[in-house]
Amino acid sequence: MKKGFIYIMLTALIFTTFEPVSKLIAAQINPFAITFIRFFIGGAVLLPFSIAKIKENGIKLDKSDYLSMILLGVLCICVSMLLLQFAVLKADSPALIAIIFSSNSVFTILFAVFILKDKFTIVKLAAIVLCITGVLVCADFSSGSNLFSVVLALLSALSFSLYTVLSKKFMKKLSGIIQTGFSFFIGSLVLLVFLLMMRIEVTGINSGNIWNVLYLGIVVTGVGYWAYFKGMEKTSAMAASLVFFIKPILTPLATFFINGIIPGEKVYIALILVLGGSYLAARQPKAEIK
Repeated sequence: MKKGFIYIMLTALIFTTFEPVSKLIAAQINPFAITFIRFFIGGAVLLPFSIAKIKENGIKLDKSDYLSMILLGVLCICVSMLLLQFAVLKADSPALIAIIFSSNSVFTILFAVFILKDKFTIVKLAAIVLCITGVLVCADFSSGSNLFSVVLALLSALSFSLYTVLSKKFMKKLSGIIQTGFSFFIGSLVLLVFLLMMRIEVTGINSGNIWNVLYLGIVVTGVGYWAYFKGMEKTSAMAASLVFFIKPILTPLATFFINGIIPGEKVYIALILVLGGSYLAARQPKAEIK
């Protein structure tokens, strides 16, 4: 159990640095290119673990399995993460984006009700209200650029929630590490094909930003998700959700040290609201535990 929480804390610390580090290179490299590169590298790092897990469990993948992982890869990488990357680019402060994206666990409730047939309760409704209020507090309606980044972050959180619910649906046969390794690698290749068709430049890496790019690919995407699923294996999915509670608390500090941006009062108010909503979203009454 102790090892599991070490993995969870490691994941939270790594994920916390995503938005601030992305902000450093957001204006230098096309957001499409950043997303492709980091998930291609991350998928390559995770793929050997996925293959090892398949061999260990004696799993035979069929056409529907590959289609499921392609769907997950496209939804996560080509939709959710691209929207998140654009949100970081347009945002005044990466801390706002981190807080909004961390509300994805709340949106997961809505998708779980319709897709997984989960029960909708008053507590879950309260969670949604708190998180939406937090997002509205974050939004600066006097600034078009910041409002646009808030909308992008919301859409990213919504699509990531759908990705999470579908992952749970397919997890009966394909464990998290198998799904992630294959879906990340396949999804990044699908994005590459799209970039080539649209003639979007995937370069822009130079001696000044290569270490940031490698960090996002190897550490944040590869090691981060590996630690996340290891933590889930050692504890539970509920315990692993602590990552999304810890991350928004640490991100304002990471933003200050990495970007030199001092979070405003709104960030802390939104943080309290979103954390409260996220806690209620993840809270599972004993009567519902199976």
